[in-house]
Amino acid sequence: MPKDPQQFMQKAVELSFQGQRSGAGGPFGAVVVRDGVVVGQGSNRVISTNDPTAHAEVVAIRDACQNLNTHQLTGCELYTSCEPCPMCLGAIYWARPDRVYFA
Repeated sequence: MPKDPQQFMQKAVELSFQGQRSGAGGPFGAVVVRDGVVVGQGSNRVISTNDPTAHAEVVAIRDACQNLNTHQLTGCELYTSCEPCPMCLGAIYWARPDRVYFA
């Protein structure tokens, strides 16, 4: 996995393209990083799951929480391909990552 913050953002952007091409949802991607390692990732899956809350940030947060076996992401950073919407900001607030970066 990449260790450079620019590469983490690039991964989020790549996920946005993959999600768009697959038809799963809109062009949005996100990764959660802890200690230089991607611990969660996601792309928008609103269409493929018929779930209006399946935004990239929420999918990535869910993935990271499951992988880390925790409900809070203290010590983590979130990289996302777009400024988070109000719903995602709420999820980010409750997940408590240390930092959020958006393109």
